[in-house]
Amino acid sequence: MALKPTLAFQFPTVAPALKLGTILLLLLGIGFGTVGDYGVSWDEGTEISTVKYNFEWVTQGREIPKDLKHYGLLFNLTAELAYQGKAFIEQGLNYNPLAEQGLEEGDRAIAQAIHRRIEIKHPLTFLTAMIAYGSVAALVAMFTGFEYAWFGPLVLALIPRFWAHGFYNPKDIPFAALFTLTTAVGAALIAYDLRPRPNPLSPHRFPLYTALYGVLIGILCSTRIGGFVVLGFFPCAHVIAQGFRRGWLAMLGQAAPSYLLMGITWAVTTTVLHPAAWGNPLGWFLETLAYLSQHTWPGVVVFAGETLPASEIPRSYLPVWLWQTTPLLWQVGLGLGLLFMGINFRRFTPLQRGATVLLLLQMIALPGLAIAHGSPIYNGLRQFLFILPGVGAIAAAGLIWSYQQLVGRVQRFFALTGITLAMSAIAVTMITLHPHQYVYFNRISGGLPAAYGRYDTDYWGLSLREAIEWVNEQAPQGATVAVGGPQYIAQMFTSPDLTLLDLEVDLDYGAKGSPPDYYVAMPYIELPLLFPQCPVVYAVEREGVPLSTVKRCE
Repeated sequence: MALKPTLAFQFPTVAPALKLGTILLLLLGIGFGTVGDYGVSWDEGTEISTVKYNFEWVTQGREIPKDLKHYGLLFNLTAELAYQGKAFIEQGLNYNPLAEQGLEEGDRAIAQAIHRRIEIKHPLTFLTAMIAYGSVAALVAMFTGFEYAWFGPLVLALIPRFWAHGFYNPKDIPFAALFTLTTAVGAALIAYDLRPRPNPLSPHRFPLYTALYGVLIGILCSTRIGGFVVLGFFPCAHVIAQGFRRGWLAMLGQAAPSYLLMGITWAVTTTVLHPAAWGNPLGWFLETLAYLSQHTWPGVVVFAGETLPASEIPRSYLPVWLWQTTPLLWQVGLGLGLLFMGINFRRFTPLQRGATVLLLLQMIALPGLAIAHGSPIYNGLRQFLFILPGVGAIAAAGLIWSYQQLVGRVQRFFALTGITLAMSAIAVTMITLHPHQYVYFNRISGGLPAAYGRYDTDYWGLSLREAIEWVNEQAPQGATVAVGGPQYIAQMFTSPDLTLLDLEVDLDYGAKGSPPDYYVAMPYIELPLLFPQCPVVYAVEREGVPLSTVKRCE
């Protein structure tokens, strides 16, 4: 049996709106209540520095270093403005927003300046993640009716890796959230154009809305330029949503000016949000595409027990990570959801067809291209977090549809009981892992204990904070400390009463000088193995698996 084909947005009644509002407020409350528990990820300092580099590019003509000229500015600039606003309120008219521009990378002062910004940026990152939760609610409402919209964000929140990244991932979370929003808005725009028009003379605002949609795509590209693929996704979904009826070529011809307008507003928005493109937008765009197609990463990954260069990973890397780190319940729901879409697609409304096509393209196109091209992939699912909101939306719709196929109270009771128990088990695991939910592996893969030593765990060093705080409490004043991980994270959290050594400069990774009194290492490749003569005296553990470790050298 198919779900009733009247599954489109309707004016929300009080009860469904109350359910959805309750879930979203609950997620907000939990998020803001725990945001201070999370550590700092390896890349956050670099992302924060992009504002400084772009400012110097615009005002002084200084070249933007590394590959940062290929990434947009919007999210990092928003976070910087929020920080500057807070600082101005606290310090008043004497505050100088450029006072910290002269700090050089490597100084402890710059690490503290980054830390003050992170205290603002983490809550802002979580607020951005809430866009994904709201967008998933909208997509579930499109498929199953507004009555069930509340279930979508709950499913997404119980995907542990997405939940955790939602606090500190400064690039992939904004991209995932805005991508999902673009999918939901695109489906609604398609439905608007294909709706019956009782009065042909009434104003048709499709060109205006597509122009605004181009702005949204440009904002999406402000985190990753790869979001420009939506310019192609939208016409594809537009055609399929109308059912390939006779005259679809004429429809494309009529819509072509709107598509062109969408492309223009996208190009303008993208250029504005990438200062490096201001001098030569087309040249910058082509250079960025070339850079992305040839992008390499010099690091190594641990995959299936082997240590491999990122450029030599097997094509199974991404599918295996997706399988191992997505809870089994949502994998089952995803399968049921795809079945639901396949069975009911012909009876779907244009809204549902558009949502189906855009959502599947969001989930499949870029990952499929990366796998087919053999692109370097690293940090597990980190670069492809935008897959997970789609998993959440389709899994939620699939479980709702399957539940509606059941007849009889007994069957529905057992189904609800089973789903509730499975969701509770996921929630308990997330609480156990807190605040390191991003090292989650599902039970069918053996969980975190089975992944230990065979796959990357805390590849971003989030647990360093907890380990360093332990050292701060235990070490005598003046003790020397070295950290195997990003030095600026060590500078953020190490007590000023302790002497912080640079593992690379001062110790040459243990090859020169006396060992430090304490050595703190994140679980990345050889770092925990340095100073083998020193015993481990403390470990940040989850499910019995050590993340960051502390060694005491007598």
